[in-house]
Amino acid sequence: MAASRSAPSSRRAATTDSMLDAAERLFSERGFTAVSVRDIAQAAGVSHALVHRYLGPKEEIYRAVLKRNEDVMGAVADGTDDLDEALSLMVREGLANHRPYLRLVAHSALHGLPYETTIGRFRATEWLVELAERRAAGAPDAEPDALPPRLVVAAIVSLYLGWVSLEPWIVRAAGLQDFDEAALAEGVERILLGIADSQVPGGDG
Repeated sequence: MAASRSAPSSRRAATTDSMLDAAERLFSERGFTAVSVRDIAQAAGVSHALVHRYLGPKEEIYRAVLKRNEDVMGAVADGTDDLDEALSLMVREGLANHRPYLRLVAHSALHGLPYETTIGRFRATEWLVELAERRAAGAPDAEPDALPPRLVVAAIVSLYLGWVSLEPWIVRAAGLQDFDEAALAEGVERILLGIADSQVPGGDG
C-alpha cells in the first residue's frame, strides 16, 4: 500500500521539477515579464491547468525557481566559515550548474522587476556578507578608510552576475575566444577572490 501511495507522489515531484526546469529556462532567456504560464506549460509538455494546480500563478513559479536554486547556492558553502572558501564554492557551483539561474537574476534586475517580487532574501549573498563582516571585525590592521564589507560583497556579486550574463559577448570583445570554459571560470574565480582579499581586512591581499 505504501508503495502505491509513493508512486503518484514521485510522479508529481518529477512533473513539478520538469515544470520548474522549463520555467527557469524561459525566465533566464526572456525575463519574467515576457513569459506566460502557458509558455511554461508548453515547454514542459503539460497542460496550463496542471501548472496552475501544482505551482500556482506566475509570481509563485518565479519565486519557486529562485528558491530552489538559491537553496543550493547557499548550502554549498554551509560547511565553511572562511570567506574565500565560501566564495570559491559558490562561484564554482554557479558556473558549473546554475548559469540559467544567475542569468535569470540579472535579467530580472535589469528589466526593472521589483526586488519585492523575489523570494525576499538571498541566502548565499547574506552568508558572504556575514563572513566578510566577521573577517573585517577580527582584523587588527584594518585601515580607517576601508570599504564596508557588505559593499565589497555587493560589488563581487554584481561582477559575478555580470560575467555570467555578458560572457558570450565580452569573450569576443576582449579577444578571449582561445580560452576554454574551464580556464575562463578559473580566471573569474581568481579575480573575485582577489577583490575579496584586497578589500576585506584580514585577507591575503
